[in-house]
Amino acid sequence: MSTMTSRRPLVRRLPWAWIFGLGIPLLIFIRIFYLVSVTEQRDLAFFVGAAVQSLQLGSLYALIALGYTMVYGIIRLINFAHGEVFMVGAFTSYFLFSGAPFALPWALLWAAVLGWGVMFVLNLWRGRMNDPVVLGGGLLAFASFAAVLSATSISWWAALVMSMLSTGVLGVVIDRIAYRPLRGAPRISLLITAIAVSFFLQNTGLIVFTRNQTPFRPETQWTQFLQFDVMGGTVYTSRLMFLIPVLTAILVIGLTLFVTRTRLGKAMRASAQDAEVAQMMGVNVNRVIATTFLLGSMLAAAGGVLWGLNFGSLNQPAVLGILPGIKAFAAAVIGGIGSLPGAVIGGVLLGFLENFMTALFPRTPTFPGITEYKDTFAFALLIIVLLIRPSGIVGEDLSEKV
Repeated sequence: MSTMTSRRPLVRRLPWAWIFGLGIPLLIFIRIFYLVSVTEQRDLAFFVGAAVQSLQLGSLYALIALGYTMVYGIIRLINFAHGEVFMVGAFTSYFLFSGAPFALPWALLWAAVLGWGVMFVLNLWRGRMNDPVVLGGGLLAFASFAAVLSATSISWWAALVMSMLSTGVLGVVIDRIAYRPLRGAPRISLLITAIAVSFFLQNTGLIVFTRNQTPFRPETQWTQFLQFDVMGGTVYTSRLMFLIPVLTAILVIGLTLFVTRTRLGKAMRASAQDAEVAQMMGVNVNRVIATTFLLGSMLAAAGGVLWGLNFGSLNQPAVLGILPGIKAFAAAVIGGIGSLPGAVIGGVLLGFLENFMTALFPRTPTFPGITEYKDTFAFALLIIVLLIRPSGIVGEDLSEKV
């Protein structure tokens, strides 16, 4: 066996962590101080409000990015259909809270999908879909959901839960129909299939949902106006400043505990490390992959609902999932694709970069501002991170050394 030695590039030897960790925040504080001192329309409260909005947006990106990083970590697939799963979750919740009560046939159809979703969730605990507890829970859920959906309206909270269940079922179905038959095929075949599923969901959304922009304004106190004083200024926001980051944190912590503390979570980590060896040790890899699609799709649905609440409307299905999905994928790569903490770090960082940078460089009589270019920031940061640290901020360096 030959030994190969390689010299690290100069760019790897520079203290980039110190440069970015201390230098960039220092530059930001200097820029804020300058704007506050020379511009009457900018005060510290304005930048506090921008930071709050950035955290909200970053939390949404983190929820979507988790689905990308989970699927890639298990089967090394960039699931380009994940943005459309996010779109389906958002529109599903909208039609649930705005359309209920439904006619009995539609209520039974929704209840069947939701009952199936409950069975998938119970299967995480019991391990077999034909387990009596799983079957009984599914039948009870079917009867309960059918009664509720045919008799009364539902709140957006209930729509959120139902959307997560139904979108989780969609994720499992996508894996079973589109990806599992190609499990042993070349990786490019899976990638092309993911793109095809993305286009299929886009056009199905146009047929099933709508072709227009849709207002997303359920009756809730969380979207009510909120203001508070900071250093002589006033921050204008809504109660979503608490809901979105806290709910995101709860979902991420729950997912982390599931992956690290449960038997199925350990099987997921083993499959991510080496699927073939895990299967030889008795791990049902197909079940692990289906679980990954289930959980990732449920988180994407939660992100879709919170996205609608945050912006007050949904774009048409053909475009709603494209840009957030691509940005969330960039966030997953920036943080370290395959790493759950990396997806969260990348999402939050991307939210601050996209939203807070526009506050730092506003439009002036002599400067047009950078708001029109904010969508490019994600990809500029992606290029920079890949040049400096290809594995991402907290990603593990998996390059083989011989």
